[in-house]
Amino acid sequence: MSTVQQSRLSAQPSSRSQLVSRIFSFPVMCIFLIAAVIFAYAPRGIGIAEPDIWWRLRNAAYILQHHSILRADIFSFTAMGVPWTNFEWLSDLIFLGAFKAHGLQGLVVLYSLVMLAIFAGAYYRAIRAGADCKDAAVLTTAGVCLAAVALAPRALLFGWLCITILLLVLDRFQKTGTALWILPPLFVLWINLHGSWIYGMVVLGLTIASGLVQGTWGQVTARRWNSTELRKLLLASAASVAALFLNPFGYKLLLVPLQFFKMQSFMQYVDYWRPVDFETWNGKLAMALVFLIVAAALFSARRWELRDVLLLAFALWSGLSHVRFLDFTAFISVPILAPHIKLFPPYDPDIDKPWLNAVVMAGITVALIFTFPSARRLQQTVDNEYPSAALKYMQQHGINGRIFSPAEFGGFIEWTAPDVQSFTDGRSVFVETGIFQDSMRALLNNEPFPILDRYRVDHVLLEKTWPLASVLMNSPDWRPIYSDNLVLLFERSSLPAQQQDSGNFKAN
Repeated sequence: MSTVQQSRLSAQPSSRSQLVSRIFSFPVMCIFLIAAVIFAYAPRGIGIAEPDIWWRLRNAAYILQHHSILRADIFSFTAMGVPWTNFEWLSDLIFLGAFKAHGLQGLVVLYSLVMLAIFAGAYYRAIRAGADCKDAAVLTTAGVCLAAVALAPRALLFGWLCITILLLVLDRFQKTGTALWILPPLFVLWINLHGSWIYGMVVLGLTIASGLVQGTWGQVTARRWNSTELRKLLLASAASVAALFLNPFGYKLLLVPLQFFKMQSFMQYVDYWRPVDFETWNGKLAMALVFLIVAAALFSARRWELRDVLLLAFALWSGLSHVRFLDFTAFISVPILAPHIKLFPPYDPDIDKPWLNAVVMAGITVALIFTFPSARRLQQTVDNEYPSAALKYMQQHGINGRIFSPAEFGGFIEWTAPDVQSFTDGRSVFVETGIFQDSMRALLNNEPFPILDRYRVDHVLLEKTWPLASVLMNSPDWRPIYSDNLVLLFERSSLPAQQQDSGNFKAN
């Protein structure tokens, strides 16, 4: 045997041992710890009880059945035929695929894995930015806790996953000058997944702007793009904008983010659209993040890149303005802050114990499998949050007329009882037509009877806690016909005389 062959054979075991050491290294084990936190949160809180998931499943089922994308509402009797820009249709199909594969468990696994990918990306970016893996793991775990408010089957998670990919691409471009070719196909996918592509454009714009100047201002530093880098960035940005038009709705889909400015009346009623309340658990975590940023700015000797300062400011503004975006704040902040935080002695690969890491990783995997909620438990959670029993009663008694219910129940009715047309759900079409606002005024006992009369409602299904429930209970024109621990179902005694004709209702 030649010397070369002997050296190759002796190198093979060493290469294998190095690969094993990398796979079962402490930094990789930390990702399993992050996964454990995410999967612990996954079935808790709003989790599977996210109201919008139900109309998403109904919409995706329609797309698969008819091989076409809905362009007008067909699920409600209030907005029937009203144009609707179905801007998250691709996300809906992904959710339906997970549901068809493993039911409610499939949904939990899907959104948990997406959240894990987002924060694994943040953890990786933190280490690449110079943070120690232990510090990065602690901050990433804290970020997961802050983002737990969004850990639910929401299409927004796919948008944040796209931003994670965008940031990884931009990081690589800053180091190697390559990888920008990924951006146009990424934005093609993104605009069909969720309207958060506009956030991606902001991140891309801030990245370009931060390299238009060069200098040092206190602890903040910036490097100017050279002509080649700037040309590549501008070309990639232009190609990404052009790629946004590759969608079923054309330019109309690019206008969807503008709806954000027309939804003020909607935001006042929905908790996750409101500014952060610092009295809540999420608010306290957000305040801790602000204090941590101030401490890092005061005591860290490491300089701040201008791009990071701009991104951090944008992320803080987004999250503090709307609870909905706290997850964005979290995964943007982690890789920026982590290099400035020194909580533990640096990780030393020479004293790492791959066998111990492997045991911990295996233990976490086994624990996740055996503690993962069963289908029955998840269904029980759904039944506790939604009127499953009431809908069965309605189907048994042939009740499928004009039924008033909160938006939280609308999607569930559309998915569970497709023969029953809903009053409203979480789609923007109901905000644009004023139907959602009418629904909230009625639920909060703000002149409910004219609203119920105008929409010619003959049944009302709602939680007992709404003020409208007490009003109807004391009204001679309405009588309760079903009750359980969650809801009341009312039936109108008789329609007003002026509305006893057989004409079809049309939304104003």
